[in-house]
Amino acid sequence: MLRTYLLSIPLTIAMTGLLSGAAVAALDPGYLAGSWEINAKESCGAKTAETLMVHRDGSFEYSRRGKVDAVGFWRIEGDVVVLDMMTSPASFQDIHAELKAFVPYQFYSMRAMPIDMHKDQFSAVASIGEQMQRFSLRRCK
Repeated sequence: MLRTYLLSIPLTIAMTGLLSGAAVAALDPGYLAGSWEINAKESCGAKTAETLMVHRDGSFEYSRRGKVDAVGFWRIEGDVVVLDMMTSPASFQDIHAELKAFVPYQFYSMRAMPIDMHKDQFSAVASIGEQMQRFSLRRCK
């Protein structure tokens, strides 16, 4: 039993080193700044793309199909990116035309925890209110 335990220590240390080496980027404002496509299945610039443009001044724009759906400000709190935005509830669904005439813009706050960060891509788990979702982002140049 003790021998198994002692043999497992180097293996645990080695696995920790391998796993920590997998993520090569650090969460900081310089890393986040730029244009990101969300859940992109094609190369950057597809007409159906969802895009997050993160500016170094702490502002951002979220667009879908070339149309800006949300604007706001972002900040980093520990390991979480907080995105405070103004948007229409219709921007979270494909019902723009039906609701355009009577849905006012509202404030939303999204909290996203980036995981599996690499130089030009990462995944995140995010929440808005009681809804949670996992998505991936890829940097577009």
